[in-house]
Amino acid sequence: MEPLSAWFKNLFFNSGGDKRTVITVIGSGGKTSLIWHLASSLAEPDRRILVTTTTKMLVPLPGAKLYDFYCGGGNYNEACNSGALQNPAPGITLAGNYNKASGKLEPLLPDDLEKIYSAYDLVLIEGDGAKGLPLKAWSNYEPVVPAFSDFTIGILPLINMGEPVSEKIIHRLPLFLDLSGAAEGEPIKKEHLVKIITGGTQGGRTLPGLFSRAKGKKILFFNQAEDDAAIKNAIKIAESLPPDFRKDLYAISAGSIKLNNLINLFSEETR
Repeated sequence: MEPLSAWFKNLFFNSGGDKRTVITVIGSGGKTSLIWHLASSLAEPDRRILVTTTTKMLVPLPGAKLYDFYCGGGNYNEACNSGALQNPAPGITLAGNYNKASGKLEPLLPDDLEKIYSAYDLVLIEGDGAKGLPLKAWSNYEPVVPAFSDFTIGILPLINMGEPVSEKIIHRLPLFLDLSGAAEGEPIKKEHLVKIITGGTQGGRTLPGLFSRAKGKKILFFNQAEDDAAIKNAIKIAESLPPDFRKDLYAISAGSIKLNNLINLFSEETR
C-alpha cells in the first residue's frame, strides 16, 4: 500500500491538462472525509482550493481548522464575500449557502459556481448525499456532477459486506432492492455491489448506477478496506465488473481514508 494522499496527488496533478483540477466526489461511506483529507493534504502555500457542494454537506466547526476562509453565512465568522470568491487568496475556501434550519451547507447557484471555479487551482465538490448511511441507490436526478468536472470519484465502502440488507444501512432502500436484485434481510453480496456500481434495467426502466451521471475521468474507490479480507473483496468486485465498463474507468483503488493508505487495483496506465 501507499499513502492515499500521495496517490491522489500524483493522479490529479500529473495526469495532463492545465493547472486547474475539478473533482466531484459521489457515492456513500466517506465523501466528506475524503474531500477534507484531500483539501488538507494537497494544500500548498500558493495553492487556491475551493470546497463546495452541489447537494448538502455538513459545515465543520471553526475549531476543526479545516478551512481558511468561509463564504456561506451562519455563525462561522464569515471571512469573505462574493468578490473574494472570484479573486481568492491562497488557502482553502469553503463556500455555499448555509441553511440554519438543517445546519448544512447547500449549493451555490450553478451559474455562480461556474463563474468562480476557474479562479481556483483545485476544486473539491461533494456531489451526492446518502443521509449518513454507508450504501445507497440513486434517483434519476442524482448525483449532481458539474459538466466541468475533470474527475468523478465514486466511493463505495466495503465494511458492510455480509450485513443484512435494510434501511438501517441503505439510503433509498426500494431503489437499492430494484437495482441490486437483493431481497430485504439477505446478506449484502458482491453481486449486489456490482449492480450498484454499473446500474441496470428493470421492466424497460433504466436504473442508474454509481457513475450514471459522472463527468470527466471516473475513479472507483473502495473505502474502509482496512484488512486483507476487504482488499480481496475489492479485487473480486473489480474483476466482476463487465470488461467494457471497467475499461471506461480511469482507475480502481481500495484503501482507507482513516488510515491514509491505498492500493491501486487498476488504472489507465496499467492496461
